[in-house]
Amino acid sequence: MKVNIYFSNMIEFNFSKSRYKKEVLKLVDKRVLSRYISKRCGKNKVKINYNFVSTNEQINMNTEFKKHNYNTDILTFDLSEKECELTGDVYISLKQIRKNTKRYGVSLRDEVNRVLIHGFLHLYGYNDETKEERNIMRKQEDRYLDFMKRKCSTWNMSVNHY
Repeated sequence: MKVNIYFSNMIEFNFSKSRYKKEVLKLVDKRVLSRYISKRCGKNKVKINYNFVSTNEQINMNTEFKKHNYNTDILTFDLSEKECELTGDVYISLKQIRKNTKRYGVSLRDEVNRVLIHGFLHLYGYNDETKEERNIMRKQEDRYLDFMKRKCSTWNMSVNHY
């Protein structure tokens, strides 16, 4: 069953399992995410599909498109056809994000939001293949988390705004 939630005309969240919807929407302030992306991007057209998928779906896509037979937290596909637009599909594994929280000692809310903006940054042109690129990207992710914490007064509570 696929459940669609439209945050705005620029961001769509899809969930391959309904339990993902319940969990994610408690952690993300969609209005702040949309506003940040809109301000940061400067493109005429922005359309990002964030897809929360099962481990098996993520491994299958990672194997097919990246030739890596393992789970990953995020896969990003740029679908932009023109320079003035930013369009793409972002596939996210909640199971891998949960593992990341233990590995990095961060909250689930921080890690979900970090991965959301990480997908946007890939679509915007950032890479993370080298240590230097990863450091640059991490700074941009931290900027977003700081922005989110300032704009979302309920950061330490549920940010369920729908």
